[in-house]
Amino acid sequence: MKKYLVILLFLPAILSYAQEEKDPSVQFAETITAHDLRAHLMFLSDDLMEGRNTGERGQHMAGLYIETQFRRLGLTGPETTDYYHQQFKMARSEVKSMEIGFGKKDFSYKKDFFSFGAHGLPARLSGDFVFGGYGIVSEDYNNLEGLDIQDKIAVVFAGSPKEESDNMRKRISGWFGRAKNFQAAGAKAMMMILPKDAYSRMVPYASRSSLVTISADSKTFPVFYLSEEMGEALLGTAKASSEELKDQLAVSPKPADLDFKKMKFSYKGDVENEEVNSSNVVGYLEGTDKKDEVLIITAHYDHVGMRKGEIYNGADDDGSGTSTVLELAEAFSLAAQNGYRPRRSILFMTVSGEEIGLVGSEFYVEHPIFPLENTIADLNIDMIGRTDPDYEGTADEGNYVYVIGADKLSSDLHAMHEAVNAKYANIKLDYRYNDEKDPNRYYYRSDHYNFAKKNIPIIFYFTGSHADYHKPTDTVEKIEFGKMTKIARLVFHTAWELANQEERPKVDKETGK
Repeated sequence: MKKYLVILLFLPAILSYAQEEKDPSVQFAETITAHDLRAHLMFLSDDLMEGRNTGERGQHMAGLYIETQFRRLGLTGPETTDYYHQQFKMARSEVKSMEIGFGKKDFSYKKDFFSFGAHGLPARLSGDFVFGGYGIVSEDYNNLEGLDIQDKIAVVFAGSPKEESDNMRKRISGWFGRAKNFQAAGAKAMMMILPKDAYSRMVPYASRSSLVTISADSKTFPVFYLSEEMGEALLGTAKASSEELKDQLAVSPKPADLDFKKMKFSYKGDVENEEVNSSNVVGYLEGTDKKDEVLIITAHYDHVGMRKGEIYNGADDDGSGTSTVLELAEAFSLAAQNGYRPRRSILFMTVSGEEIGLVGSEFYVEHPIFPLENTIADLNIDMIGRTDPDYEGTADEGNYVYVIGADKLSSDLHAMHEAVNAKYANIKLDYRYNDEKDPNRYYYRSDHYNFAKKNIPIIFYFTGSHADYHKPTDTVEKIEFGKMTKIARLVFHTAWELANQEERPKVDKETGK
């Protein structure tokens, strides 16, 4: 009897010791549940949200829901924000109609020429034309040197005098920066003549509308992409052809001096513009002894809205990531309330404008709430709720995640992440999309990339694309919450380690861009 009495007397101490020995991160990771993820996602992907298009009512409603959750958890809105919202203004533009004429020929928008969105396209355009070669500016080949460009409309070829990559995506991406050369030199606009294969590949991505961030110092620069036929017609007004001009440019970077003065140029543009508001929604959890250092956890809460009366709910893209951020915020808040506040501060941030060019995250890194030099990493979650075709029917169908970017800037981050996964999650980490040669280029296509460009280590979590990507059929009924929960817990354990380890991950590579 005395033996049992002794055990009972010491039982509270034994239990207390056992609790102290248990890894607290496991306890709070287990608060992330499929039930709670489903509850958040059912609201965020409901028809009421109207597809969460940036700058529209549904996106604002989703933002208010996220703010409410951050408030409920006791997170704070940093002083530089407007009640949990980092506000930014955007310009919505739409081309109602547009025609360009050379001589006796008229050309129409999207059939013969296009732009990527309507922002910057003028209602009126006039001026002299100048031929700018390929628009290349480099040490060994400079088309702009000595060229009078001020207040003129530059006409250029896509491509290069040298043999280009067979990868069409890489070729096209190399052409976009050339407009900046002409803008910096004082040109009024640029018209780029595309080869047939490039025009046919690019025109499906053209749009009559666009939504871009604006600021007091933002300047618009009209860029038109012309079909090969339209380009030949334009050059023909100066009695020139692309073939002879390209032959000359292969010998010398100095563009031929073409006489466009007798050309009859006409331009009719009906462009509608309006200003709209958007925001990144942020919840801040202050750390303890290393509170000046900040870990950021991101997902985008916008989607593509409504098209032809159909709602694109975006359950996976990226309702899954947004719901996960809310669950991670709750887990860390519970830990803080129970005596396990992280050493470093954590900023939970759901950004908008991802679908129109990563604009919300770009706005953050250009107007950071906390100094970027104090930002230790960004963990970005975008589409973790489905199984892609490569894993359907396999043994790892419910237990994989694509990991992108962990080793691009920091060997420390990559090694730590592998160790955390082995200890806590045991999920198959698939690095196929981390390959620089991957044609999908996913590393450059979500919000983490804006942080990587600022040399901030990142990890991008992703489970792949699927047949419902950017379709009205991306709905909550198809989300696999069991797998989503596993991945969310892996992100939590990774964030816990980053927030509490003695040293921040070292940046020892220069491949962030």
